[in-house]
Amino acid sequence: MKDLQNSQGVIQDKGGIWGYLEKSSILRDNSVLGFQIDGKLQRLVVSFETLCEEGKTPTSKLYNLILNLMGDARMVFNRDADRQGKEKVLEKLQGLNKKIEELLAQLPS
Repeated sequence: MKDLQNSQGVIQDKGGIWGYLEKSSILRDNSVLGFQIDGKLQRLVVSFETLCEEGKTPTSKLYNLILNLMGDARMVFNRDADRQGKEKVLEKLQGLNKKIEELLAQLPS
């Protein structure tokens, strides 16, 4: 569970996906997408923690799915947004957002 929290912490320490988009002159208008992704990533971590606290044992598959999504989010920071095509960055982020939504839909609310 610490890996999930640490990975989320790394993303947030950099301002989150929202902050990444806000710093980009070409992507600033789409920063609300980053805000949505940041919130959904946090919900994934909290959902996993809640399952653990309730005495349920989340599967290692679920843990790895969340950790991989965190890794995908962290990869966004590896390249300056203004040096990539706007459409390419948005496509990656929209894909990430969709994957997160699909996983959240499978978790108990």
